[in-house]
Amino acid sequence: MPDEIPIFPLATVLCPGVILPLHVFEQRYKEMMRYAIENGGLFGLSFHDNANVGKESVPEPGSIGCLAKINAVMPLEEGRLNLITSGIVRYKVISYTQTLPFLIARIEAFADEPEHDEELTRLFESLKKPGQELVTAAQSLNETGALFDPDLPDDPEAFSLYMTSLLPVNNEVKQTFLAMSSTRSRLIRLKSLIHDTLAKFTTRLQMQERAKTNGHGKLRQTEEGGRNGETGRKGVRE
Repeated sequence: MPDEIPIFPLATVLCPGVILPLHVFEQRYKEMMRYAIENGGLFGLSFHDNANVGKESVPEPGSIGCLAKINAVMPLEEGRLNLITSGIVRYKVISYTQTLPFLIARIEAFADEPEHDEELTRLFESLKKPGQELVTAAQSLNETGALFDPDLPDDPEAFSLYMTSLLPVNNEVKQTFLAMSSTRSRLIRLKSLIHDTLAKFTTRLQMQERAKTNGHGKLRQTEEGGRNGETGRKGVRE
């Protein structure tokens, strides 16, 4: 964990364990990524809801972000870059040592407070199965632009942050979960979201399968009508 890293303010939230493709085209961030590549391939992704092209966006000291590792680089024309990055660990911004041409901040690692009790264990165990089912459903629906390992983390804190990234909630909510320091509290708040989202995804998958079956049924009915010497128009109308 480095003491200083370049900071990329972005209107998205990255959590540990999640793979995030990035397309870098703004000049200051092209320079920032070249600096990161030359200095260990690490940078910080900090959520900033007003992060726009050409706009100065400085995350507040004390804010929580996610250390990202650059896993693959594809250089493009005019210095643009396509990157494959992955979230490593959360950090807290302490102060800035550079603001131009890009941000460099002093940081310290951030993790949940230790919590070892039966309530947390029971809560974690109760969410493993619906969590796995939610991952499978989300992949089947191609619901998220981020890439996920289909194997769930075995650690409650890592599991809760993994599910935070997967859930279809806005970035402000995800940032709230990212900044929490209690795994138990995060899982309590995630529980209803996991079950509600799983129910919605399951219904959508069932509707897709039903639509496929109905389509095949119409086709078979039309074919059978033709074999019986009928025009098959009744089957088409249905």
